[in-house]
Amino acid sequence: MSMNKRTVTILAAFAFSGASALIYEVIWTRALSLVLGSTTYALSTMLSTFMAGLMLGGYFGGKLADRRTDLPRLFGLSEAGIGITALLTLPLIYELPAFYLYVYRTFHLSPAIFIAFQFVICCMIMLIPTTLMGFTFPLVSRSITQDLGNMGSQVGNAYAANTFGAIIGAASAGFILLPYAGIKASIFTAAGMNLMVSAVVLLAFGGGRKTLSLIVILFAAMGSVAAQAEEKTTFLTFYTALRFPDSVPAKALVSAKQADHELLYYREHPEGAVRLYRERGGFLLLQTGGKLEGTTKGDMPNTLLLAHLPVAAHPKPSSMLVVGLGVGVTLGAAKEDLRDVELVEINPGVVEAIRRFGPPGLMDGVVTHIDDARQYLFRTDRKFDIISSEPSYPSDAAIANLFTKEYYELARERLNPGGIYCQWLPYYILRDEDMEMMSATFGSVFRHVMVWKVNNSLDRIMIGSMTPFSFAPGDIAQRIKGLNKSGYDLAPVLSRGPEQIAALVQRGDIPINTDDRPILEFRTVRNIIAGGAHAGQ
Repeated sequence: MSMNKRTVTILAAFAFSGASALIYEVIWTRALSLVLGSTTYALSTMLSTFMAGLMLGGYFGGKLADRRTDLPRLFGLSEAGIGITALLTLPLIYELPAFYLYVYRTFHLSPAIFIAFQFVICCMIMLIPTTLMGFTFPLVSRSITQDLGNMGSQVGNAYAANTFGAIIGAASAGFILLPYAGIKASIFTAAGMNLMVSAVVLLAFGGGRKTLSLIVILFAAMGSVAAQAEEKTTFLTFYTALRFPDSVPAKALVSAKQADHELLYYREHPEGAVRLYRERGGFLLLQTGGKLEGTTKGDMPNTLLLAHLPVAAHPKPSSMLVVGLGVGVTLGAAKEDLRDVELVEINPGVVEAIRRFGPPGLMDGVVTHIDDARQYLFRTDRKFDIISSEPSYPSDAAIANLFTKEYYELARERLNPGGIYCQWLPYYILRDEDMEMMSATFGSVFRHVMVWKVNNSLDRIMIGSMTPFSFAPGDIAQRIKGLNKSGYDLAPVLSRGPEQIAALVQRGDIPINTDDRPILEFRTVRNIIAGGAHAGQ
């Protein structure tokens, strides 16, 4: 059965509608992640909200489709509503941090209630446009269904057209719009598609030129509001809310933080948005997604020790692989100690930013792999004397897999005999049972493990080897002093030695963090919500 012109027009419009819907989903997820985080909890909440809107729209749209005859006109009006309300989501997201911090301060001691309020926040942003999206499917299905004997194929055609458009929209958002146009322009692109669909449908099926003129005026007005919106989602996020005292108003924090930081680099990448700032004190501050990962004065000993500690513990190292560039402090320290240094960094934007604005010559002579660390270690035949890892927070699925037993086993196979693996742990967002779990996980892979406390810090550094360490803890500390040329006080204290770690492994009642059961990922999220496990220590 061939399709008539009416059906072809509606299906083509519905395909564009599907494309715009998935562009919104990708963009909203990216933009909201800057505030709510990119944890499994947050992403699940965003997706649940999106689907809830589609469900509500489908339910009420179906009832409406059974009572009305002007279904193409209603489809065109729904598309206009989607675009207009979607434009409004941009300034709402940009103004979200102050409200988010209020919610965090009020409810974070009850993680279940806090996560429920995250759903409320997502509904404030997405529920109206997604409900209108849900409206469109029953309206379109009923519009093109003229013969009940072929209803299945006709509804299937509508579903196929919309899904085809959704595929194109999702791919273009992730691979083209975000990297090359950014969040704001991507929202405008999707809204423009909604306006185009609305115009075509209303003009083709008698929607009225006056109605279309009013829609264009509303689009222009809302577009002007969205265009003037200024981003304020940089410093107040899920990852940083625990750092700010309750006594300081949220808006004052936003203004103060923006005034204290000079933006050097900003670009959206499929792997995450990258921003590089310079603080008033001269330190670089890196943000990937919503995570602030730069190095302040207090962080310097930690990032320096990630290079100097394993070098001091190894009798004669000659090569090192650094996992994660950050702002380049660990890499720079590694280059001071060794000639053969390689880097693996998943986000090319981080490398580009540090190459342009980091210490001059930092990247010179460094073999750089733009890759996921696990994938690189799986494929490479190269072995190193030292592998030093300082990934981001283990609260996100893409990062948490660098803290599992299976990953450590993979990394162990890429160490030369007597090689050392060095692992950073953010103790300030870990509880004692989390530290025991990670010590046991690390110790189940490496026979000899030391856990070091960074001086005047809530960071911990684990080093592991398959052979006994050549130097006693006191000798390692002395060797670090000889390597240190920074002027910072690098005086790590041994927290747990090989015998204590071995005893933890032998207990058998401590869970192991694995790919199948990534316990650390979910515990870390709850710890961050609760305000940090050891923030006051």
